[in-house]
Amino acid sequence: MTIDLHTPDNQSLIDFPCDYKLKAMGKNADSLVNCVYEITKKFSPDASRDKIQLTESKGGKFVSVNITFHATCIEQIHGIYGELKQH
Repeated sequence: MTIDLHTPDNQSLIDFPCDYKLKAMGKNADSLVNCVYEITKKFSPDASRDKIQLTESKGGKFVSVNITFHATCIEQIHGIYGELKQH
């Protein structure tokens, strides 16, 4: 699955470069946070653990991992989400 971040006339909905907040959700485990961080760092070397925000579900079984990083192009974002899908 590819995220389409373009308007119908193929204009980008995001002006690059920019700070981009990526969100990933999964079972509440340190391994998820590390996975999101390492994959983001692979595509954006300036990514920092200081830019990670966690939100647990009511029952605590799941967590939303948000990391803000400096995105330079749409391919970078697609690459991160593509690798996250494999985990």
